[in-house]
Amino acid sequence: MREQLLLLIRISKPEYNKTLYKDYKLYMNPQVAFKKGNMTAGQIDIMEGAITNVPSKILYSTDGKKTWKLLGETKLMYKNNNAYIYCMYGLKYDEKYYDAENNKYFYKIPWRYIEPLWQGDGTEMMVIMNTSIFIAKFHEAAEKYGLSHAYGKVHYDLDEKLSDIDYLNSAMSDIFESVYHKIADGYELQKEVRFSVICSNKPDHYELQLENDQKLRFTLIPLSFGKDIGVELSELEFDDVLGLPVRFSDKIKFYESQ
Repeated sequence: MREQLLLLIRISKPEYNKTLYKDYKLYMNPQVAFKKGNMTAGQIDIMEGAITNVPSKILYSTDGKKTWKLLGETKLMYKNNNAYIYCMYGLKYDEKYYDAENNKYFYKIPWRYIEPLWQGDGTEMMVIMNTSIFIAKFHEAAEKYGLSHAYGKVHYDLDEKLSDIDYLNSAMSDIFESVYHKIADGYELQKEVRFSVICSNKPDHYELQLENDQKLRFTLIPLSFGKDIGVELSELEFDDVLGLPVRFSDKIKFYESQ
């Protein structure tokens, strides 16, 4: 099934969001950081970067790989591929939320998604209004700085992948494969879209500078504890062949509800 990304959303504090909407920088964390305890509940995932849970033996050699000795046995293995990630909520088109009679699209972002990302009063929702321009700027910036990079949605199928030997092989050969698979339990609600680059020098974090030509359009929505956020798009125009929206009014409405 074809999908169409309508909006990109990030929930955080203003001091973190302004790195993007003011300075045009993506503050990217290493993938391994999401296994640590200094993130919000909605960011921490101890399975982040896991590539297999098939029992394995770890061997080592002291004679140039002529003979091997057993170092130990393990089950869960991770891949540290020096990937740095910027995570967002991807609001995608789904026909069941489209009101054809009034040519409006209404989608509700539930509090149960927002709650694990809540950082107290002042937490806000940053919305990128023109996603295609943002995606293009990401690719252009990564290429400018000579970085291997990738963009795409996260698949919540890691539970199945971990026991698949083909996934282990693909994750070892593809530097980005392990970035785009997560467990489903509680995480599929995130509808996550990721922007990722490879930094071989392993900094604490990486700031990718986008071209600051002021063409990106942002909206900042203050959030209230316990409230859902409804998003209404209007005046949608559709591709005749794909049947997916290609344009909509920039007068987007946001509603707060329980």
